[in-house]
Amino acid sequence: MENNELNPQVENVQEEAQAAVQETAAEEKAAAPADAQANLESAREEMKNKRAPMTDDLEAELENAMAGGDLDSMLKDSVSAPVTLEANTKVKAKVVKIASDNVFVEIGNAQGQVPLKQFKENPEEGAEIEVVIAKENNADGLFEANLPGSAVTNADWDTLEKGMVIEVTVTGTNTGGLECKVKSLRGFIPMSQIAVGRVENVEQYVGQKLSCVITEVVPKKHNLVLSHRKYLDRERDAKREEVFAGLEVGQVHEGTVRKIMDFGAFIDIGGVDGLLHISQLSWERVKHPSDVLKEGDPITVRIEKIDPKTKRISFVYRDMQVNPWSNIEEKYPVDSTITGKVTKIMDFGAFVELEPAVEGLVHISELAYRRVEKVEDVVNVGDEVSAKVLSIDTKKRKISLSIKALTEAPVTEKKEKDEKDEKKAKVAEDREVTPTVKVKSKFKELRGGRDSGATGGLFG
Repeated sequence: MENNELNPQVENVQEEAQAAVQETAAEEKAAAPADAQANLESAREEMKNKRAPMTDDLEAELENAMAGGDLDSMLKDSVSAPVTLEANTKVKAKVVKIASDNVFVEIGNAQGQVPLKQFKENPEEGAEIEVVIAKENNADGLFEANLPGSAVTNADWDTLEKGMVIEVTVTGTNTGGLECKVKSLRGFIPMSQIAVGRVENVEQYVGQKLSCVITEVVPKKHNLVLSHRKYLDRERDAKREEVFAGLEVGQVHEGTVRKIMDFGAFIDIGGVDGLLHISQLSWERVKHPSDVLKEGDPITVRIEKIDPKTKRISFVYRDMQVNPWSNIEEKYPVDSTITGKVTKIMDFGAFVELEPAVEGLVHISELAYRRVEKVEDVVNVGDEVSAKVLSIDTKKRKISLSIKALTEAPVTEKKEKDEKDEKKAKVAEDREVTPTVKVKSKFKELRGGRDSGATGGLFG
């Protein structure tokens, strides 16, 4: 029988022998070359004692298959030089297996493990990924590695660098911030670097695990300063880019009021902030955004504008409500009478609220028939007044009102008005009368002279 035609029983024996060699490979590394053959023979005899008795034919086939120093070459292949990988080195790795809380990978001829929680989704076996070496091979012969940008959970001074992301456990507080540690290392998170906003209760972080960015590391002084805020900023920036790519004008999003300013409010729609200007808060006049919104409130907004260069987003909120001006001409037709409350006094007139978000202007000239020096001489804020609708401009959202149109004009003014009306009527009547046509008289010949004839003389 040829060497490559061993029956299954012989193949199993050969595999067991190779496994025994690999188990003793670590012990053989320190042995001198002269002792290698003796160790090989010892391993072979050990395997013979472990396996079940074989027939003489099978024994002969096994000896024939392993003749020529094959076992020696197997040992040489298994006892390869140890792989050296420096910490913080980014390398390619192949996913071999997922077990417990780790993902086991092959890094060339070496093996490593990556914490499973660093993956958003479980990787497929055989997939190629990038990893960063965190620490040289541990007691199990595995390199500890992390995904790029992921928090390091096991660290010592030799592996720490400024800008690295590391996972810490908060152990206590002091007047300046939070005390924390990573295994035997102690660190400090300043108060301003705990969160993006103001932190009212630092005690809530004690016992928590936080991912932080190293801002200062001085091994000689055992000084390790970290920032959880910078880690949050990095995550938000990465998420912002992802979310921003899918935004379009006109989209409606559910958001949260993140911060209120005098000019409006910043709304967070899942990692991306945009401005909701005070003019877009409500159809009603708003004095301050806090009159309508509170920080932390949920809100539905529509994207009005996106600037790809500056990554600025403008939102609209009032368009999500019913527009009271949509049928204003039907509700308040011209020449109709309305009743409303005076909401604001200006030098040129008074604003009257017809309904929430709908106001009309009574010009100072329409307050009374007499000459009005000050608007307050006729109306004041809070007064209930009746007025006549003079005109409506839906596009500009303007309504002109008149209070004096609902009052009777004084006698003198009525007389003057009547006289003016009569004059206008007479002028119109005169224009309709046909003008007199003057007819030119015919020329008459003059007669005279000495001639006494019948015809007489003609004078030219």
